Amino acid sequence: MKTRVLAAVFLLVISLVAASCQGTPEQEAISLNGFSITLYEPEVSFPDSIDFRIDAESEADIATIELHYEVDRLSPIPITSIAFPSFDTGTSVEAGWKWDMRKTGGLPPGTNVTYWWSIEDVQGNSAETAAADLTIGDKRFSWESVETDRVSLFWYHGSAGFAGELMEAAGESLDRLAADIGTVLEERASLYIYASAQSLREAMVYPQEWTGGVAYTEYSTIAIGISPTNLDWGKRAIAHELAHLVVHQFTYSGYGAQLPTWLDEGLAMYAEGGLTAEMEQVLESAVEQQQLYSLRSLSGTFPAQTQAAYLAYAQSYSVVKFMLDDMEGGKTDVIDLLNSFKQGNGYEDALDRVYGLDIDELDELWRQHVTSPPEYVSLSHTI
Repeated sequence: MKTRVLAAVFLLVISLVAASCQGTPEQEAISLNGFSITLYEPEVSFPDSIDFRIDAESEADIATIELHYEVDRLSPIPITSIAFPSFDTGTSVEAGWKWDMRKTGGLPPGTNVTYWWSIEDVQGNSAETAAADLTIGDKRFSWESVETDRVSLFWYHGSAGFAGELMEAAGESLDRLAADIGTVLEERASLYIYASAQSLREAMVYPQEWTGGVAYTEYSTIAIGISPTNLDWGKRAIAHELAHLVVHQFTYSGYGAQLPTWLDEGLAMYAEGGLTAEMEQVLESAVEQQQLYSLRSLSGTFPAQTQAAYLAYAQSYSVVKFMLDDMEGGKTDVIDLLNSFKQGNGYEDALDRVYGLDIDELDELWRQHVTSPPEYVSLSHTI
């Protein structure tokens, strides 16, 4: 009986030690320029925050500790951010800093963050740790992956055949974008497939209630909620989000010019291959009741309410389709328009340079087209 009790106690102790170890972040002790430093593996609470931590000792009081970090994303020059963790001054200190994504905006899964620490004591002695890489991941799921020369696809729910169909759809979408709009993917795309829209939204910071997919254009990353039972919708969503990546890469130059939302979303809707029956009905009803948005109002943020958002997307698609298929310059002028954005022009200047129109005149031309569509619109007939 005594042996059984001792064995049970021993197993309990082992279990408690194991549980404690599982909750302890990895650490590394180093000596650097007279400082004794303990580095801790950052703790990622995806998608909300990252906790950075460091301990340091010195013969003199430690005066400053700084965390330097760079995020791997599209940028004309590397941008280094600096955080200043608070700590109690002394010869032995513990310092930490929480990167709160709810205040700064979230990062997509797969993002790489490079970080390092710098330390200085009151006597002017200093040290800087070697740079380390941290990959931000959604560890709620066990991800599988497949890749081509243009796209890496990650998924955790569904068969390999399911992933293969999505990968094929991605390739076809990129080919169609090149043929229909004249733009190509310049940076490899990462595509994360969540099993549902709800799981996707849980991986985002403050998503819209209707969000089913998102393109993180600065990171060449897409996240979409697609179940194996909703494959047709998923293929359209992939085409939509890939269009955002392709167009953003095509127009990016570092000048800071942004596409108006109606153009960005209209091109993405066009890449899907047309409106759904529901969206067509929403647009037709708005045309009949003369309840369309002004094109100028669609240059900024779209409405958050679902039905209002449907109209904003449908109307943007219709305007872009009009520009590509029914205006005199067609695809050539749209490419020229995108190039004008790449050169740093705002949307008013870009429209004037390419079409000789301001946004209100383009809006009026399109409204005339959808109320009594002509076979062909020449810019010589503009108002």
